Amino acid sequence: MRERKPRSWPSLSADPETRAAEALTRLEDVTRLVSDLVWETDADFRLAYVSEHAFEVMGYVPLQLEGKRFEELGQFVDDAGNHIALDIRKPFRDVAFVAKDAEGEQRRLLTSGLPFFDPDSGRFSGIRGTARDVTEIYRAERIRAEQEDRQRAFVADVAHELRTPLAILRTKLDTLKDEAAAAILRDEVDGMTRLVSQMLSFARYELFRPGSEEEADLRDVCTNVATHLAPIAILEDRLIEVLADAPVIVRGSSPALEQAVRNLVENAVRYAPPQSTVTVRITDEPAIHVIDRGAGVPKERRATIFDRFDRADRRGDGAGLGLAIVKRIVDAHGAKVEIGDPPGGGTDFCVKFPAR
Repeated sequence: MRERKPRSWPSLSADPETRAAEALTRLEDVTRLVSDLVWETDADFRLAYVSEHAFEVMGYVPLQLEGKRFEELGQFVDDAGNHIALDIRKPFRDVAFVAKDAEGEQRRLLTSGLPFFDPDSGRFSGIRGTARDVTEIYRAERIRAEQEDRQRAFVADVAHELRTPLAILRTKLDTLKDEAAAAILRDEVDGMTRLVSQMLSFARYELFRPGSEEEADLRDVCTNVATHLAPIAILEDRLIEVLADAPVIVRGSSPALEQAVRNLVENAVRYAPPQSTVTVRITDEPAIHVIDRGAGVPKERRATIFDRFDRADRRGDGAGLGLAIVKRIVDAHGAKVEIGDPPGGGTDFCVKFPAR
């Protein structure tokens, strides 16, 4: 093994001018190596130094930018594209700066800055920072977001347009004299109506995010769902029980969580055996357990059961969107959903929330 020699730092014992020259050389080497643009301003936020990457990013040589204020080149913006004012005496990281390059094209740079102060007087002297060009990434994300928006709007529009004719058709079927034929058609219409409702819910929650200040009581959420679905469960010869000792508060949207729990309970009622009880248990973890006494979910299917259009029973009337909607809502709340095997058989869908 070759002996490692200690580094030689002649500047440590050299005069201040030599040390400053070597420090400048090191700085220039580093700024050439890194892909980010390196910059420095004076106390008036006027560029005093710009690395050579300015030409690659903006089409300007450094001398064309030095001496200019940031506001002469562009503006800092938030995620919505609105102008924001920075407190330049405080560090900042990955703030978007929008400017036009030498050809008049708009560029988007993620800028980070660190203020520095005079060591003797303590007065603010300027900012040193970096800027990373994310123009192409931002454009690609915007195109993808626009495509997703169009797709969601199309799904929502189609589902909305189908609801009225389906409702009218359902009413007309009640006037048919052939009750046997009417019953068959009524089941088909009901299945299509459920599909339309799932499509609308999926479009609504695909990119849903709860408000940062929203709170939800899991006990109230589950009680509301059980109250709404109890008549349907009774018609199917099942019961629903809610077990909770006290309110359990989490950060999140009550309407969205009710939609997720409703999908889980509807699923449990569908697969629970007749004359059994679907249990909804709220724990202090905090977590929600939806437990049925059905055949359970095979372990090999648990990795894909929350995918869109995945259906455990192809003979069912669903579109395989119910559990996909659950997953989206749960993810939006920073929670996770797991499938367990409760004592006595069946399935335990458990939604675990972050601890407060």
